[in-house]
Amino acid sequence: MHAKPVAVAVLTACALGALGALGACSGDRPAVELSQAAAGTPTPAQTVTVTELMTPTVTTTATQTLTTTATVTVTALPRPSLSTSTTFNQSLASLDYTNLIDDVRVLDGMPGTGSPTALQFEVLARHLASLRANGAPPGIDPPSYYSRIGSLQLFAEAASTEAAAGSPQAAGRYAVIRQETGVLLSLVNGALRSNYALPAPPRPTTSTPTTTASR
Repeated sequence: MHAKPVAVAVLTACALGALGALGACSGDRPAVELSQAAAGTPTPAQTVTVTELMTPTVTTTATQTLTTTATVTVTALPRPSLSTSTTFNQSLASLDYTNLIDDVRVLDGMPGTGSPTALQFEVLARHLASLRANGAPPGIDPPSYYSRIGSLQLFAEAASTEAAAGSPQAAGRYAVIRQETGVLLSLVNGALRSNYALPAPPRPTTSTPTTTASR
């Protein structure tokens, strides 16, 4: 029944002895107060390098190839002017109309080709140019008047070239010139109350076969 108190007493004595031994071991060292304790070892400064990732800017240049098509400009042949500011001079125009009638009369009696015929076509072209530069008679539409005379002039010049070359087209072109000149004079007569007229066209020559009586 008294075993437990004895054991406790023994353990207590042992513990006290151990504490005495620890005090004897540390008795030769000076006491250290907490306020005198050395601070912790300072941590050396460190340099931290932060590498920032940069996203490069990419510039894209688009190249576009343009295919151009060459434009072909076609220049038309010169055409007669349809208007003029010249004031109509009736006395000069009357002389030109008379010259046209004489030119037709001369051409009626000439062969269709040859140098003389070509020269006469040139004379006709000059008279037409003079008439066109003299202005339009009052009462006639100027654009139509100038266009008609200009066309006759171009035909006369072409007929001159064809007649000089001996081309049979000169005779056919003259037939058109003669007909359209008559139309022009009819328009002038209606505007000026004049009576310009071409001579009657020459009759085509026909050859009569000759018969010889046999004996």
